[in-house]
Amino acid sequence: MKELSDYRVKGNIGFPATKLIFLTILIFSSCMRSVYVPVLQPAPVHLGSHIRTIAVVDRATPENDTVTVVDVLTGSISNINREASQRAVDGLVRSLANSPGFNVIRTAERLTTPAPRGNWPPPLGWAEVEALAARYDSDAILVLESFDSDFIVTDGATKLPPRSEGGGGEILRRRFYVEGMAGVKLGFRIYDLQQKSIADEYMFNHNSRVEVEGNALQMVVGGLIDHRQAVNDASFRSGRVYADRISPQWLRLNRDFFTKGRRNRDFKVGVRRATVNDWEGAREAWHESAKARRRKTAGRSAYNLALMYEIAGELELAREWAQHSYTDYGIKKARQYVYKLDRRIRNQRIAEQQIN
Repeated sequence: MKELSDYRVKGNIGFPATKLIFLTILIFSSCMRSVYVPVLQPAPVHLGSHIRTIAVVDRATPENDTVTVVDVLTGSISNINREASQRAVDGLVRSLANSPGFNVIRTAERLTTPAPRGNWPPPLGWAEVEALAARYDSDAILVLESFDSDFIVTDGATKLPPRSEGGGGEILRRRFYVEGMAGVKLGFRIYDLQQKSIADEYMFNHNSRVEVEGNALQMVVGGLIDHRQAVNDASFRSGRVYADRISPQWLRLNRDFFTKGRRNRDFKVGVRRATVNDWEGAREAWHESAKARRRKTAGRSAYNLALMYEIAGELELAREWAQHSYTDYGIKKARQYVYKLDRRIRNQRIAEQQIN
């Protein structure tokens, strides 16, 4: 086996350019700086490798939930729910479209349900599911089965520091505000064509808070909170919440590297290169400083190299360098880094199974 210091720098950083989110480098402490590393997080629910194309259907409107011209003009709860359920589908489809796991098809299907709002309806019959799957050439049908929304408004006031007048007096002041809480309750089912089973069934609540303030109470109770928009926004985010449940998602994790290496030219060169996002150049320089006689400089170089290999997607080699930094040079932060890399390696294996 090669010595760690013998590994040569490869010519390509492992991730696609669109996934590299390292433009912001923040000062972390006097001798550390931070970068963001893109990480593919596995989904809590694995639908199966045979499901690659999913057609999305809205079934959340009750059969007796009719909309009239008066409903549209007055903004009735029924009409708001219909609009908001579509926003939930928007959020779901948008998030799944950016996921590496699935090809998603948003259909124009608007089915009705026999269940009251907020309750589970009986599952669709398999003949209907098969017809939908054939129509859209999909492996599974994802159905918004249930949807209901609510919006609660409260008002109040808080004391502000008194304001001085020209004559030396003080004016007591209050800040008046209206607070709105938009809540949605929704349930999704995924019908697996190959297995003839429901791959996932999940109902949950999602809430979003909105606050508007003013100098007097009458200024903020006259419709300044757009409850329709608040419900739509909460609905859109709820769709993204469900997408995260079934599909791997890219996250940004914070990592830090050492910036001080005790008079070692190669170490300093590596730091400067990393500061301008030259990760290959930083790796080359830290390979040289990892041979330094000063143990602390060599240990910090090994730690930084672990980060460089994690950025390159070579997680096993990143773990070796982090372990080398801790066991051979006693760099305490490297011990926790080894545990983080172990967790990343496990999660990446799961995520790869989900998308391959």
